[in-house]
Amino acid sequence: MPGALANFLVDASRQFDAATQADMIAIAQEYRQAEKNTPPDFTTNPPTLRNSVFCQKAPKNSELDGLVQAQDPANDPEIFFDPAAGKSVRKGDQPNTIPFNGGSTTGGNTGATDNIDVEQPATTATAVRAEVSDNACTQTVVTVTVSATNPAAATLTDAVTITVGQPQQTDAPAPTGSASSGSANFGSCSTPEIEFGAGFDGRKETSFQPIDKTSYNHGSAQNINIISQFICDTLVNSCKANQAAQDLCATAITAAASASPGGAQADAFNEAFEISTNFADVSIVDDQGNVVPGTGGNNGTSSTSATTSSTPTSTSTSSSAAISASSSDGNADFGSCPTPEIAFGVGFDNRQETSFEPADQNSFSHGSANDISIITRFICDQLTNSCNANQAAKDLCARATTAASDATPPGSGSQADAFNAVFGVQTNFADVQRVDDQGRPVGGAGNNGGAGNNGGAGNNGGAGNNGGASSPEGGSATISSTRTISETTTSPAATSANNLASKPSNLQRFTGDLGGVTAPVVQNLGNGSFSVEGTSATFNDERSAVSRSCDVQNNQCADAANASGNKDGFTVAACNQQLSECKNASNS
Repeated sequence: MPGALANFLVDASRQFDAATQADMIAIAQEYRQAEKNTPPDFTTNPPTLRNSVFCQKAPKNSELDGLVQAQDPANDPEIFFDPAAGKSVRKGDQPNTIPFNGGSTTGGNTGATDNIDVEQPATTATAVRAEVSDNACTQTVVTVTVSATNPAAATLTDAVTITVGQPQQTDAPAPTGSASSGSANFGSCSTPEIEFGAGFDGRKETSFQPIDKTSYNHGSAQNINIISQFICDTLVNSCKANQAAQDLCATAITAAASASPGGAQADAFNEAFEISTNFADVSIVDDQGNVVPGTGGNNGTSSTSATTSSTPTSTSTSSSAAISASSSDGNADFGSCPTPEIAFGVGFDNRQETSFEPADQNSFSHGSANDISIITRFICDQLTNSCNANQAAKDLCARATTAASDATPPGSGSQADAFNAVFGVQTNFADVQRVDDQGRPVGGAGNNGGAGNNGGAGNNGGAGNNGGASSPEGGSATISSTRTISETTTSPAATSANNLASKPSNLQRFTGDLGGVTAPVVQNLGNGSFSVEGTSATFNDERSAVSRSCDVQNNQCADAANASGNKDGFTVAACNQQLSECKNASNS
């Protein structure tokens, strides 16, 4: 932790004149209060931003009394990362989640310059540090350079450099690019470089991470923008890189965002720094450890689409992520995600009532909702936070959100149709009869079929012309939804609202429902593959499908726990415990 090295700086300052001593103590105090980087908790969805734990040792020097590192205000104030255990802990569960366990340090002197004559001629002192190591009370390395203009400092000539500790060793290859890249100077850090591969931080899927973890200490991420932005921020905040280096990093971010999803993005980022890599040949792997066909050495494009048990189908033969909307804005680029689309029907997340959900649960992983605005807002946020979509795509999503909000009646399939139409996706969810949470039809008929007037049956008691439900008043409706897609995309089709009684038996045996959230239904598709309700992926074996069902339940449970304030035993930790129980049940 910065505390140990801050103490060293204060000790080292004693050998210099008063002005230099004051400068070094000020640096030590600032250094002691600097934020520490911690990796997000990727077991939650969205990932939880965590605080760094506090050192429990009182400072040796009174100038540092009461000082602790700052925490990023974006972090969850209740969640800390314990590097010793490699997991999240809640505030108060361990002493090191509270500064000095709620006590105070000894010494009582919080001033930085007591008994120091600061009226000496000016000197300057700067500190450059590497990122923290995994020990809360130790630091890898710090270098302090003191430049003097004080002739009274007999032992100080031009400059003194003090280095504490040894730089952390890394197995990463040494950067091959020029450290100057023209006029760029990266200060105390190495030339930025990003790698792409599977297995980082224990992940099954492919992801990105900085190669030099000493200079750029950040965990892996599936979105390269998270890594590239962190690197560029570090050049400013820690490396003291010059403006040319900062500008070069901004150019690298743009290059990565413009490249095809996957390893080619890392190659594009590295190329900006004159580093030649070939991560484009690395095949993309999903979070089940399955290689995405057609990626990597085969030009990085996928030619497969997920098979689902839903009735709606797509004519697409490509799941390429950079898809331009065919309606309002041909310049829209959705980055690593497919064209946004919302489905409407019965049975999502085991609901009896009709609800909305993203059609593609891989890129837009969110549970169903009765209010379409919850889904539209999440999708538009994902375009910014994860997909690396361009501004035209974000503007298009905003227009689609407005269109869905304006469509009537609220809570009907026409809202999904209005949202999808803005992206050039033609659907016909308006014909899906709305159903309440008791499975009863709500309101009148859909546009081209559905329940007849006065609650009676539709044409001769049969189904409506275009797939709406027909039901006598008070009866339950057998509902199916049909849709067509006009654009070329593998946006997975929405789960059809078939009569749940006709579906195959549920292979998910776990019945825990913490917070009312149950594990999605797992079904045998009869062709050697298995599906998980509410997702677009298929699995080659039952165990993998049941495991994914447990993961989906855990994500939804954690979302609900966070939304409820993690109170009365309904917490993310309890959801994680339930996840273990679910997976144990699937393995039994």
